[in-house]
Amino acid sequence: MAFTLLDNNLSGISRIDKPAGVIAGPDNFVDLYTYEDKEVPDLTPQLYMANGKGSITGLMRLLGQERSYASDYGQHGEEGQLMTVAEDVAVTGTTFVSPTITNVYPNYTVLISDGVTETQATVLTVNADNKTFTASNDEGGAFNFAGDVTVMCDFSNSYAEGSPDAQNPDEYEPVIYKWHTHVLKKSYKASGSKLVEQVWLQTPSGPRWTDHEVERTGTKFDNLVEYTNVFHKRKASGNNKGLNGIIPTIEQRGNIGNEYLTSIEDLSRIAYRAKQEGTCREFTVFHDHQQGAYIRQMLAGVNAHYAAGGNYGMFQNSKEMALQLGFVSCYIDGVQFHFQPWSLLDSATGMGSEMFKQTSVACLIIPTGETYAMENGNHMNKPYIQMLYREDTSYSRRREIKIFGPGGTQHKEDTRTTHMQSEFSNQLVGANNFFAVRSKAGFYS
Repeated sequence: MAFTLLDNNLSGISRIDKPAGVIAGPDNFVDLYTYEDKEVPDLTPQLYMANGKGSITGLMRLLGQERSYASDYGQHGEEGQLMTVAEDVAVTGTTFVSPTITNVYPNYTVLISDGVTETQATVLTVNADNKTFTASNDEGGAFNFAGDVTVMCDFSNSYAEGSPDAQNPDEYEPVIYKWHTHVLKKSYKASGSKLVEQVWLQTPSGPRWTDHEVERTGTKFDNLVEYTNVFHKRKASGNNKGLNGIIPTIEQRGNIGNEYLTSIEDLSRIAYRAKQEGTCREFTVFHDHQQGAYIRQMLAGVNAHYAAGGNYGMFQNSKEMALQLGFVSCYIDGVQFHFQPWSLLDSATGMGSEMFKQTSVACLIIPTGETYAMENGNHMNKPYIQMLYREDTSYSRRREIKIFGPGGTQHKEDTRTTHMQSEFSNQLVGANNFFAVRSKAGFYS
């Protein structure tokens, strides 16, 4: 048998400093995070990082819904509630004045409630603004409401035999929402002498190169992408307005709340709002450490007073773990909730720092599955949330890496500069199904 010297060790790391015929460049660059996560999942780095790798990413990867786009902005249309209810309607005699359009017409039968009694009525006349109408009590006599009322506008109608067809068809105008592109950049510069720290890694895709400080810059770059997609507010002016992140979009079009969810009843209120807002019955709750503790406490308490109660996650013990204090999911009043800790909210140098943890997001509740929307004139099922990257078949701006100096485009300086750039956006469809909850009391007034 002849002596054989292997190129790789058992960890899959190449022992060849520079693979023959391969030059370090942007086409074969890989950061350690990607290498460890995708190429060699069991790799344990020798460098000890006292505060961890510093990565706060997770939400974007967990969501997993991605697609490409080509324009500076895109848009989609959303249809609102099919049925119409008018609230806070003032009543004077037989005249009803609504603050919103009612979409009722003569001969419509409406159901009216003042919170005490329900009365059926027939619409007689409707003003041109479709907010003021007169109606008669179907039981005869005068109306006797205790203040403002709610009118169920789409209830019924009745016509005499042989009467003409209805002449007031409904019109459905979808609301158009736009999303905008965002360009994010980061760079790292190193002297030529530092290039001796360059490391080659053997991967299933062939040899790839990296170095630690570029990897750290890449991790920070990914963190910036995460922060931007979640929290960034589109600027009011300038040529670099950027995108609206998930949280600002929810704050404009979705559901918002103050303080931590601490009881089953709090989850029940979320479930009820979900039933009011749409058809989604399954949500993922991305939460910080304190919200996770409250979830554990509220769900553990469900079982505490029942001798033969359900066996929840807290009590699923095994010989490997004496007591498992945590919950993955629960089913509350017809709605499934899944719980996922979110490191971004607990970062000591970010949203988990002293002041920010008092005002930041306690939890972000995202619907799962798809919903109905219209895009480019076509009706289709779309994911509730998608990450978008500007690219086509010939050019991608998802994560561009440009290198100037050794291993890249040569220049006169004794340095190597690594530039990272990404152009991206996000699209929320049916934002009325999303929930953003802040930890501070009265944050949303």
